[in-house]
Amino acid sequence: MIILVMGASGSGTTTIGNLIAKEKGFDILESDFFKWEQTTPPFQKMRSQEESYKILLDKIKKSKNLVITGSLHSNPLAFKYIDMIFYLYTPTEVRLKRIEQRDIDSGRNSRQVGGEIEKEYLDFLWYAENYDYLGFEGRSKKSQQYVIENCKNAKTITIDTNSTIEKIMKEIMECI
Repeated sequence: MIILVMGASGSGTTTIGNLIAKEKGFDILESDFFKWEQTTPPFQKMRSQEESYKILLDKIKKSKNLVITGSLHSNPLAFKYIDMIFYLYTPTEVRLKRIEQRDIDSGRNSRQVGGEIEKEYLDFLWYAENYDYLGFEGRSKKSQQYVIENCKNAKTITIDTNSTIEKIMKEIMECI
């Protein structure tokens, strides 16, 4: 079974995906891993479309059960493998607070660093805040609706993640 967990930045895709994988004993693949080269600091160099798709497809073929987290719109050839989609929804103001806290908890505290790191972080916040209104570029509601509409074999369940982890996971496990 291949499960895709997606939603806006800060909706809990990584957290929920990791919990599903742990609970079910599934492999996990974060979209940031196959889309971005692993650099320090992260997210400095995007992989080519061909390389990204190869990493994704190799993992799908090697895993009997897999959770993929994040955005998948730029890899439409993978859509046919998706069996279930959990589309996570959280109000924008809650997501932005989560993103800010995650940045502080990580020790990066990007707003305090200044320079290019702060600019990239503020750009990321702008995209996260405007998720509902953006076009097809990047992680947007429109691009994720495209994934839902084109994963023909997948059952899609929308989950409100403005709740406790226990309630969210109970709802998800009942669906799986």
